[in-house]
Amino acid sequence: YDRLIAICWPLRYSTINTNLRMLLIIPGIWSLVVLLETFPVSLAARLPYCGSREVNSCCCEHSPVYRLACTDISYNRQPATAKTLTVLLGPLSFIIFTYVIIVVAVTRIASISQRRKAFHTCFTHLLLVLLYYMPVIVAYVLGNLRLVPNVDLLTSILTISVTIPPMLNPIIY
Repeated sequence: YDRLIAICWPLRYSTINTNLRMLLIIPGIWSLVVLLETFPVSLAARLPYCGSREVNSCCCEHSPVYRLACTDISYNRQPATAKTLTVLLGPLSFIIFTYVIIVVAVTRIASISQRRKAFHTCFTHLLLVLLYYMPVIVAYVLGNLRLVPNVDLLTSILTISVTIPPMLNPIIY
């Protein structure tokens, strides 16, 4: 969003990205995240757990928790998959959409040096997006298709995918 405004409307950047607008966007995103997480938690809380209560994951995510239930979990699997797809593909779709607009705008710039500068500004962000989304999407796809037989390996992939990109963020920028 920030790069879209900075590249497509640079002279209006300060009037579009106001403190008030950011004050509305940030709590709006946080509220959406809380709502997206509340529903699966409430579903998992209603399940009977009669066996082990040891979650086989480093994170107490919905999927490893509801798999411990001793009842039919098909009702929980569908919202979990929908939430995962929404959380992963929603922001990724928005990022791709904004970068398509940015690429179209940058290709209209006459100066090659200005084009290079605009693409360089976007490249670091795209690199971090790819570093984050690719392992997470691969891990979730492999996990949902049961292509990774070892749960510890899947947990390791997910842990690395949410740990490494934030660590690389300061280095890349």
